[in-house]
Amino acid sequence: MLTLISDALAGQDAKTPKRWRQLVRSAAAEPDETVVDSLAVPGNAVLPDVVFPGDFRRDLDVATQLEMLRDQPPDALQVELDSMTDGHPPPHWQPAMKDPRRWLHGFADLMEQVWSAMHPEWQQARATFDREVERVEMAGARGALDVVLNDLHADCAFHEGTFSVRNFGPDEFSIESKGLVLMPMLAGSDAFVARFDGPEVVWIGYSPPHLTVPRRKSTEEQLGFVFGDARAAILTGVDQPLSMGVLARRIKCHPSVITYHCNRLESAGLVTRRRDGREIYVHRTARGTALLDLFDS
Repeated sequence: MLTLISDALAGQDAKTPKRWRQLVRSAAAEPDETVVDSLAVPGNAVLPDVVFPGDFRRDLDVATQLEMLRDQPPDALQVELDSMTDGHPPPHWQPAMKDPRRWLHGFADLMEQVWSAMHPEWQQARATFDREVERVEMAGARGALDVVLNDLHADCAFHEGTFSVRNFGPDEFSIESKGLVLMPMLAGSDAFVARFDGPEVVWIGYSPPHLTVPRRKSTEEQLGFVFGDARAAILTGVDQPLSMGVLARRIKCHPSVITYHCNRLESAGLVTRRRDGREIYVHRTARGTALLDLFDS
């Protein structure tokens, strides 16, 4: 909810859909000004960990997190801001430092109001989040997490164990043996929240692919709900033979992931594969074309 609040109330621009902005503004009719002011800063904002209560490795419901937020001792906010800023919190945090209890409770109230308004949107998007969890799990199982990390955000890149984010100093972060938690968020397509310097875990919040894209009526989208986005893209894209390498680049998946999906499609009789020299080509079968015609009718 944090990025939605920053977009709708504090003038940030994470490409949040207009309808979501309106819902947030309607729900938060009279927000505490000290809370909004602390979030109303361009660029990368300073966000203490107390605004993200709980353990990111546990699946906590919103009510529990709000209770934990309200139970935070006021001095926790002051201590953490001092630690993060070497004792010099930026001006937009000064009102919060004067009355941290008011800020914590005001922030919790605002989060609760926004969640109440956005909960139906979350329910409608559950299928997208479920597919994203499956995509990440599959990439992890296939040793292809680099593909996921490179696709989290336009400003992100991952290479040889090092994660870099443009204009998010420092320039590079080494994940090494730390735990990595990826958190798909109900947020605009340009939203990005992260903590890279935690002692035990690196966490990254991002907007999953296609979350805010207007619903399409294409054959590929309809197939995606049945087979998953990757297999739908493969099946619709191989009306002419394509090499596995070209498929991987077009769909932005690791070659091993393409191999996995092609195995399943071939087992179902929807595609065939043939080797030509060093390349393996994939082509849709008559059965695969008949299936597309069924969805296209």
